[in-house]
Amino acid sequence: MRSPLSHAACGALIPLILLVACDGGSQPPASHAPPSTAAGAGRNLAMGTGEARNPQPFTMDQRLLDAVQRDDRATVERALERGASIAAKDELGRTVVLLATMDAGDADLVRWLHAKGAALDLPDANGRAAVSFAAADGRLDILRYLAEQGADLQRRDVQQRTPLFHAALGDHPDVLGFLVEHGADVNVRDQFGDTPLIVACAKGHAASATFLLAHGADPTARDQEGRSARERSAPDTAPCRDLAAP
Repeated sequence: MRSPLSHAACGALIPLILLVACDGGSQPPASHAPPSTAAGAGRNLAMGTGEARNPQPFTMDQRLLDAVQRDDRATVERALERGASIAAKDELGRTVVLLATMDAGDADLVRWLHAKGAALDLPDANGRAAVSFAAADGRLDILRYLAEQGADLQRRDVQQRTPLFHAALGDHPDVLGFLVEHGADVNVRDQFGDTPLIVACAKGHAASATFLLAHGADPTARDQEGRSARERSAPDTAPCRDLAAP
C-alpha cells in the first residue's frame, strides 16, 4: 500500500507530463555558432590587427633589392636587364650599394653595382650610408673602395655618429686606424654626449679602447649623464678600468 506522500508525488507529475506532451517539446535554444565567414572568404587578415591586407605584386625593383641582399649576382643581372632601376631603394631608403655592403658584404658586388651607375654615398632613412655599415662590420676592403671613390668618411647619421664611432662600437681597430689616417676625429660626440672611447669601454672592446687612447682619445670626457669612460667601462676591460679617476 502506497503512502499518502507517494500519491501526492505521482499526482504532481501527471500535469507536468501532460504539459510536455501537449507542447510538443520546447524549441532548442538559438544556436550561438560563430557567424558565417563566407563574406570574408578570401580575405587575408594582417596578423594581430584584424585589418585586411592588400598584397602588392613583387616588383622588379624589389626583386633586384632582394637579390642584392642575398648576393645573387645572376638574379641581380636579370632584374636589371628586365627594367629594375639601379637607383632602387627599399622602404627604409636603403640603396643597392648599401645592401651589398651591410647584407651581402661583397666588395666585388659593390664595385660592380657602382660600375652600373649605382650611387655610393646615399644614406638610408636613419642617415647611415655604406661607409658606416662597412666600418661597423669591419669591412676594410669595402671602406677603402668607398674612400677611393670619394665617399664622405666623416658622415654623421641621425644619432650624430660617424663611421669611426661605428668602428669603435664594432671593435675594429684596423678600421679605426684607416679612418684616423684619413682625418677622423677620435673625440667626436654623438647626440648622447658619448665619445668613441666611452662606447668602446662600455662594450668591453679593449683593443679599440687601447687604439683610441694611443691616438689622442680624451679619457676625461663625460657623457650627458656625467659619466667617464672608466665609469662606463665593462668589467675586466683593462685599458678602461685602469684609467685614472677624472
